[in-house]
Amino acid sequence: MLFRLLSFALLILTGFAATPATAQHRDQLNLASREHPLPVATDFNLITAIDVSDSINRHDEWLQYSGLARGVVDAEFLNRIAQGAEGRIGFVAFTWSSGGQVAVVVPWTVIETRAHAERVAAQFNAAPRIDRSAFGRYRPLSSSVDRDRGGMTDIAEAIEAAVRLSLAAPFPAPRSVVNILSNGVDNNGQDPSEIRDNAIRMGMTINGIVFGDRDDLPDYFRQNVIGGPGAFLMTVQKPDDLPGALEKKFWQDLLAGIALLPAG
Repeated sequence: MLFRLLSFALLILTGFAATPATAQHRDQLNLASREHPLPVATDFNLITAIDVSDSINRHDEWLQYSGLARGVVDAEFLNRIAQGAEGRIGFVAFTWSSGGQVAVVVPWTVIETRAHAERVAAQFNAAPRIDRSAFGRYRPLSSSVDRDRGGMTDIAEAIEAAVRLSLAAPFPAPRSVVNILSNGVDNNGQDPSEIRDNAIRMGMTINGIVFGDRDDLPDYFRQNVIGGPGAFLMTVQKPDDLPGALEKKFWQDLLAGIALLPAG
């Protein structure tokens, strides 16, 4: 127990403990940051984490990308952006799975105009799709969670990657808001609640949108994933309703993000 407490204290002091994929992640985040070299201030930075773990099929993946593409060009979303003090937000999106499988699909950029939003939507629509040739690679040999539901899901990794992206953001902002999309609970790696709590202490807000047929998923996200000022959870019972829900979710993100006091 003492060792775990000391380890967690070190985690807080140093940011996050190094992992075998740290160098790979650093390269990805640096690449994302170079997309927009000027330090333009934003009202807040929005980070979206897209679940592509083994429990996500190709249709679910398409629904996530389709919903995100529709959401960023929605007129209400853009109107809310224009109402901010800076009139712009920072935006980045990445996919996550297990075993350190993190990939930026929309590098850091600014959304201020419809043209900016359309460029982001095009990146979502053109994002590489799941390579199912390695389906089940990260499936546990035995697990008391999700044993019969598919492969491994590492939500802690998703939150950790979002924090690294927030720290690498090229746009000064009072707060970062993280959206995590998923259809499963964490069954691999660290406890996501520990990583979430550290992110909240850094002034971040973590929202969730869950979809699928797991009755226990909303409560799991409320207890272990979402948190911070203005945090909320959206649930979508039918995956086909996901695009419409994502459009609505973006409005809520902005309402929550603009209303927040600066972190610090």
